[in-house]
Amino acid sequence: MKYRWLPRPEASNPAMWKTGKGLPEPVRALMERRGIGPEVLDSDYSMISNWRELPGAEEAASLISRTIASCGKILVYGDFDADGVTATATAVRVLRHLGAEVESHIPCRFSEGYGLGAAGVKRCIRSKVQLVVTVDCGITSIEPIARLKKSGISVIVTDHHVPGTELPAADVIVNPEITEDSGQPWRHLSGAGVIHTVLRGLFSGELPEVMHPDLVAIGTICDMVELKGDNRLLVKEGLYRMRRSPSPGICALLRKAGIQPETLSAVDLGFDLGPRINSAGRISHADSALSLLLASDSRLAEELASELDRTNAKRRLLDSSVFTEALKELENSDSPVAVAASSSWHPGVLGISASKLASRLNRPVVLVSWDGETGRGSARGITGKPVHSVLASAYKAGLLERFGGHSMAAGITVHKDKYSQFAEFVAEEASKTFVEPGKPVLYIDGGLNPVQCDFRVLEALEKVGPFGQGNPEPVWMSRNMYPSSWRVVGKEGRHLQMTFQKNGIVLRAIGFDMGNRTAELERPLDIAFQLKPDKWRGNGNVQLVIQDIKPAAVRIN
Repeated sequence: MKYRWLPRPEASNPAMWKTGKGLPEPVRALMERRGIGPEVLDSDYSMISNWRELPGAEEAASLISRTIASCGKILVYGDFDADGVTATATAVRVLRHLGAEVESHIPCRFSEGYGLGAAGVKRCIRSKVQLVVTVDCGITSIEPIARLKKSGISVIVTDHHVPGTELPAADVIVNPEITEDSGQPWRHLSGAGVIHTVLRGLFSGELPEVMHPDLVAIGTICDMVELKGDNRLLVKEGLYRMRRSPSPGICALLRKAGIQPETLSAVDLGFDLGPRINSAGRISHADSALSLLLASDSRLAEELASELDRTNAKRRLLDSSVFTEALKELENSDSPVAVAASSSWHPGVLGISASKLASRLNRPVVLVSWDGETGRGSARGITGKPVHSVLASAYKAGLLERFGGHSMAAGITVHKDKYSQFAEFVAEEASKTFVEPGKPVLYIDGGLNPVQCDFRVLEALEKVGPFGQGNPEPVWMSRNMYPSSWRVVGKEGRHLQMTFQKNGIVLRAIGFDMGNRTAELERPLDIAFQLKPDKWRGNGNVQLVIQDIKPAAVRIN
């Protein structure tokens, strides 16, 4: 047993269902425990909150409209991750649709770093833009925005990152993080979600096709913001649009990932499309991903998608190397925050590797790549152990040169002279804040007996989705399952393909990274799994994706 199995905590306000609405009982009970009421079954994009309710959105839309009307040039200033790229593409295509003269700038991760920098500011001034609209960045760019204002350039900051102690002197700031009202439906918007909300204010009546939130759905899932309120509706609508009529760029990405548009899920966005979009900014420059998302020509889109596929393959190799080296250094450390650094690690893949290591080690991880005396790093937290607060304390203590991000993910810049002190500081700070890790927890959402593991339940689960941060894919448990056959599959025998039998019902299963656990299959088992469509066999078949196994609590002969 890899995990400690616990019932998933109920929502603070469980939903009340008077009838089951035709749903299988396990699914209805799941929705009740998660606080998802019957009204969600029929929710759609038309129920999204009024865009004017997001503070600053009305002022931002007005300034954009006035700039377009005066034929002023607009520059969209983005970020190099999937949320930043999709936010930039969303803004550029809508502004082009409205006839605006628009340029975009996504900084180079390696030469410019995150946010507004000197090179970007110089470009804005050189291009004689009238308005700069930041997307997914800008809230901590105090000095760069002051320079733009001094040069006579208007600035709208749209962002969703945590602000510092001082706000930039922009003309308008739109950022859900600067409000204390945590209950609003727009509170957890991604960078793409924030700019989409502002852009809605440029239209009256029915929104045109260019405003469909397909790219917003990708940014929302990939940035791991909570799928509540508007986020849920944006992802649901975005998936609907991509399944029906994907753009040339999305269509090309889907082909490279081997995904049929009609089967596209939120999981596919996070594990297949997102990494390809992200790879450009991690390995080279995000402009290639931006060009793909804005492509209107299918042939060009195919070429750009092929380029991204090659870049993503390179990213995987680099990530594997960093992960393997860092794991050797960290797995025997007992520090509550695992910190490691190397001059040989590619800075573009540190975030991915840190995320995998945090999951593997069950504690926050900080990885740093040295470039001379300066180190750029990425940090990732785990559930119950957000990394942002610990790093914020290190920044306030003068141990970091730059710092920013979310509660569970952050980027840092640290000088070599302060690295050792920084590592000691975060370990001490975390020991005051975090509870001892112990064995990682696997939350169980409920039980499914074999007869309930069918396509009817799977289709009903679609109504609970989309799944992601704040609404995780359900994990079910079945007791006393007999493994009738199994075999190791995949590269180096890493995975385990199994067949379970009970009461005459046969269920096929796959356990990823479980190829070394065949010795546990000689007895009846309790299994924890996710229910998925069997894409290989199709025809309404289901497959169990095993999360963990343990000896059956009660044996039935």
